[in-house]
Amino acid sequence: MTKLSKIPLDPKDFGLYVNNLWSVFTLLDSKEDIRFLFKDLFTHTENKMFTKRLEIARALLEGETYDQISERLKVTKHTIASVSNTLARDGNGFRVAHAKLLDLEKQHQRRREKRQDYLEGKKRWPKFREQVLVEELAKAGARHVSKYIRRKKKRVNRKKEIVNLVH
Repeated sequence: MTKLSKIPLDPKDFGLYVNNLWSVFTLLDSKEDIRFLFKDLFTHTENKMFTKRLEIARALLEGETYDQISERLKVTKHTIASVSNTLARDGNGFRVAHAKLLDLEKQHQRRREKRQDYLEGKKRWPKFREQVLVEELAKAGARHVSKYIRRKKKRVNRKKEIVNLVH
């Protein structure tokens, strides 16, 4: 079980530390960077615990029963009830995370279907393949530029936040 030091922190300092933690989560640009931070920040057990709690929340939001969740994730009904209580009280973080993951899963599914359609079309329509390739290259370029612009805006906003915190 995780233990917390009994030595009190100044609430003002603690608020700054919490803000730093939130900021670092938003500053990291890649899944790999976040994975490295989590590996350093959390023990193996804590990582498993957080992972399971997120999946419990997602399963509850999808309408799975306690028995189904307990069987699939190998967790106790007490843990499921704890997450369920969080969802009942507020649970906005779980809901936002679940919605974003659903969007990501839909994107992956569309890509798989597109690839499958492309592979099937390649066998039937060799000239159509060239048109699809050009369209895909154009879309990929636009996505790359959009991603680059989003990252730049994010960095500028972070710098503004830091300047505002200092002043």
